[in-house]
Amino acid sequence: MKKLVVFLVLFFGIWSLQGQIVYNPNIAIKPIPSMSIFKVEMTDTTTTIVVRMINDKQMPPFTLRTKNLFIRPVSDPDRIKLKRSVKAPFTPEKHAFTALNEIFEFTLVFGPLPKNTKYFDLLEDLPKREFYLQGIILDPPLNKMVSRGFQSFAKGDREGALLAFKEMAEADLYFEYGLAYFNIIYLLVQLNRIPEAQEWYDKFKERFFYDKQLYENEFVRLGIRQKLK
Repeated sequence: MKKLVVFLVLFFGIWSLQGQIVYNPNIAIKPIPSMSIFKVEMTDTTTTIVVRMINDKQMPPFTLRTKNLFIRPVSDPDRIKLKRSVKAPFTPEKHAFTALNEIFEFTLVFGPLPKNTKYFDLLEDLPKREFYLQGIILDPPLNKMVSRGFQSFAKGDREGALLAFKEMAEADLYFEYGLAYFNIIYLLVQLNRIPEAQEWYDKFKERFFYDKQLYENEFVRLGIRQKLK
């Protein structure tokens, strides 16, 4: 089963865009908290993704179980297959971390994403996925909103974080991951604004999200669900 990563209490990137390169894009869900994407570089023929991992606590050896990796725009059935890779540890190879805060990067090169793709998924083609980076945001306005929300929260500004995530939720109804809704509900409960949290939870239940059950489980784990109807 996929392990949910809750961004509010973990890591966030400082997003930036240079030409057709997006640095540190925000990601909706991922299997390892300290896993991120350093950059996505897009051309007419390829999409190059540099995946970064930080050994923030003693991590076990890392391996990719299959070379059958693909990317796709969110909600798009078409799969864009892996062309080549650099330093990617495919089984039986493994990367063993040897030092605290060690940074390990590997590069995956796929075919081109469709022009104007706003967000996409990176997945392994296996029945039970252990490697997945889903809801990778390329859209500049959305990335700015998410980063502003994370940065405000890190500074203790919960109202500022709440405003940023509300803007994100209302800005793009086609982003089918519950990142913004989860953070809104989480913050409202933390602020003891339960009726408003209930309103947003009702909206959350009405929407389709790929990761809805994962967030439902997280609401229960954090004691949020017990405070809502």
